[in-house]
Amino acid sequence: MEVIILGCGEAFDEALPNTSVLVKTETLLLLDCGYSAPAQVWKENKDPGALDAIYLTHAHADHYFGLPALLGRMWEDGRTKPLTILSQAAVLEQIPQVMELGYRNLASRFGYPIEYRIIEPGKQLPFGDLLLDFAATRHSMSNLAIRIESEGKSVCYSGDGMFSEASQELFRNADLLIHEAYSFSESPLHTDIDSLLEMAAGCNARQLALVHVQRAVRRHPERILKALEQLENRAMMPGPMSRIEI
Repeated sequence: MEVIILGCGEAFDEALPNTSVLVKTETLLLLDCGYSAPAQVWKENKDPGALDAIYLTHAHADHYFGLPALLGRMWEDGRTKPLTILSQAAVLEQIPQVMELGYRNLASRFGYPIEYRIIEPGKQLPFGDLLLDFAATRHSMSNLAIRIESEGKSVCYSGDGMFSEASQELFRNADLLIHEAYSFSESPLHTDIDSLLEMAAGCNARQLALVHVQRAVRRHPERILKALEQLENRAMMPGPMSRIEI
């Protein structure tokens, strides 16, 4: 299993693309697609048929406003292969409107079918060679973290929000946990770094990748790097296009 951190930035960071991740096995799965994510996808793979599915954690712009550009270029470049978009029902219901606001009537001309699959917390979903599972975090709107398993390997991705008891259980014994780490300040809507490090150790995550760090905090990484020493060599703060083999 290969994981590519396409972007690691928060919503308003001028220096970093939105947090978005590619998971590569026999299946190619994109996790989140904010407004700056499509360019990162194209840098990695320009094949319009490469992606098998897109998973959207929640309906904030830095997590799904890139869909019109990404799907539009797939059509323009000749995609015919079906594409699956997975998310909560409330998120999937908004996608047609987002597409129309981005490029009116473009979706009606697509030469490939899109299947929308509703996911729910606590309900496992097989997809290709992957087994997917989901749990809610605590955020300003409903956000579902995801666990991806394939051939005995596992990667978890939080999306946004403070971890919950359910998401901690989802992350247990993960080979890689990619989690938002907004700041050192406690918040009901985002995860603080000290609490995240403690949680990752408690749930025995074998590797931890901190993403979605608040831009002012990231500009002065000394405190973060010092905090990461708690997990010895198990924690990292990846940059855009970082590659992690599991």
